[in-house]
Amino acid sequence: MTNKQKIPNNLKFTLRSLRVRVGMKQEQAAELLGISVMTLRALERDSSKIDYSMILKIEEIYHIPQDYIFFGNNTAFSVILKNGKE
Repeated sequence: MTNKQKIPNNLKFTLRSLRVRVGMKQEQAAELLGISVMTLRALERDSSKIDYSMILKIEEIYHIPQDYIFFGNNTAFSVILKNGKE
């Protein structure tokens, strides 16, 4: 984003929701990302320790800026949304 506004969490997507949104199976997405299906499954559960080069690949494959992607634990994301916290 050009301005440094914070995107609210309720406007962000998890890695799994992005993959489903573009209609890809885990095998397809893993191949495009250059990782194993097991690694993709792990990242879809918790992407808090993902490296920047992978973030750039995810942006490209899922056609969405990183500002709109939630990087973290999916359980934490669910709690944040449920409680309405940023």
